[in-house]
Amino acid sequence: MRVSLLRSAAAGVMLGAAWGVLARVWMRLISTDPEFSWEGTLAIVGMSAVLGLGVGLVHAARQGGRSRWWTLAVVPGLLLFLSPGMLMAPAFVLGGLAWSGRGWVARTVGSLATLASVGLATWVMVEDLSSPLTVGFGLGDIVAFLGGYVLLVLGLALASGLVWRRTRRTPDLVAAEVRLRAATT
Repeated sequence: MRVSLLRSAAAGVMLGAAWGVLARVWMRLISTDPEFSWEGTLAIVGMSAVLGLGVGLVHAARQGGRSRWWTLAVVPGLLLFLSPGMLMAPAFVLGGLAWSGRGWVARTVGSLATLASVGLATWVMVEDLSSPLTVGFGLGDIVAFLGGYVLLVLGLALASGLVWRRTRRTPDLVAAEVRLRAATT
């Protein structure tokens, strides 16, 4: 079954924007200074939607047997990982290998990248606990921080798995390969 580019792109935009809203809500819950601007909120949700659009396009292109060049559709969405978002970058860039359907080495690399992202965030949080702003940080705050972070990172890794997945061999491609083998033997 072929996946429509338009339908997949629309689903990617919606899921990406939903991820961005959840990320912003999580940021609000864990913040010690919960004042956020509309510009920042719209930028996060917008960049998340752009990343989702790219993932949706790549997924549809892979399922349709299109060129690998479609993978470049994800590149503009990588701007989401600038500044503090860079802690989540390993989960998106390599974490999807864990769900890509590739070999055990790829799955191991993807899992380690996702764990590294969580480890980096945990390290940053522990370092931040010694600052005067986080004196009242309790166990519930730590659980909320890590729990939300892990869920957001897993969402990124799952989306990235669609990018890392191999191109599906379409019936037309299989038939062309059979004809080529028959012609060369």
